[in-house]
Amino acid sequence: MQAIALFFLATVAVGGVTWVFVYPILSGERNAEKRVASVARPEPVARVKRNQQKSRRDEIEGTLKQIEERHKKERVSLATRISRAGLDWSKQKFIVISAALGLAFFTAVLFTGAGLIPALAAGFAGAFGLPYWLLAFLRKRRENQFINAFPDAVDIIVRGI
Repeated sequence: MQAIALFFLATVAVGGVTWVFVYPILSGERNAEKRVASVARPEPVARVKRNQQKSRRDEIEGTLKQIEERHKKERVSLATRISRAGLDWSKQKFIVISAALGLAFFTAVLFTGAGLIPALAAGFAGAFGLPYWLLAFLRKRRENQFINAFPDAVDIIVRGI
């Protein structure tokens, strides 16, 4: 009988504590408090002077940075990565070359006597690490070449006009 009473009291206590913490979330009381706090500010709102406003250039620069961050997060397809690297390979050719590199790394490490686990790790690195690193390296090199040649191209166009 005492065990049942103890269980009942513990359940009521846990339920009461849960009610205290969960009720404001479920009732929307916290959201109401936030709305009231945002509307009824005790301190006066400082007015922004005209010269303190952000310039148009700063706003555009911030927007461009946000767009650039969004583009960095996007996942690019394999075909796009290959074309950005300046290669004319198909996806199948890239996959075959990746598999061949992985197999070559695996057999090279296996025949050196390092063991199966290091050979598997080397095969994985050769199949997935090296080809994708090579694509990134070639893309970066191509972009740098473009950036270095771009001012001359603009100069030629301007002089031609």
